[in-house]
Amino acid sequence: MNLAKLSLSQIEILKTSGEFETSTYKFNLDGITYLIDPGFGIGGKVKKDRQVDVIITHGHYDHISGLPEIDFDRIYISPEDSIALTDPISNLSAFFTEPFAFEVEWYNIDEYFQTIVAPGHTPGSRIIIFEGVIFTGDVVFSNSIGRVDLYVDKLEQAEMRKQMTATIKRLRGLFKTLPEDWYICPGHGDIVTIKRLFEINPFFK
Repeated sequence: MNLAKLSLSQIEILKTSGEFETSTYKFNLDGITYLIDPGFGIGGKVKKDRQVDVIITHGHYDHISGLPEIDFDRIYISPEDSIALTDPISNLSAFFTEPFAFEVEWYNIDEYFQTIVAPGHTPGSRIIIFEGVIFTGDVVFSNSIGRVDLYVDKLEQAEMRKQMTATIKRLRGLFKTLPEDWYICPGHGDIVTIKRLFEINPFFK
């Protein structure tokens, strides 16, 4: 893979407001400020002194609710999860808070970044890989994996569980081929190295 280089020291973690404690990641690369998964309450933490682009790992409300607070230029999301930008059922806001919808032109994340298609938590979940840092959204956490039972019926749960099982199997194989000192940056919780992930996450043992 031909990957853009990114170090952990380049990344600022913006903790969001609300009950979900989503991690929004901010970094500058090639003259552009990137925000990964802007959650509610980060507007005052983002200065518009250059181009600002938003990368969405998946379309759940806690990962997109900060969009109205930001003056951004482009948004990248998977085609499968793009419906979540305007559908409160798909983004789950209808079940937690005021229905959230945000009309915006979006760009296919797979055409601009090195991604891994990682369905299971949502149909269009993506993992974004840089040389040194991997953003896993809600697919992989330091010591667990993402849920597959969020407001879907039993048949959908079974399909999403099947997809997640296949996704994690592929990721285990891929991560074993990568340097163990690369960092996993999840949508919630602690950042860990690949080495540490294999030590403490039961789904990667």
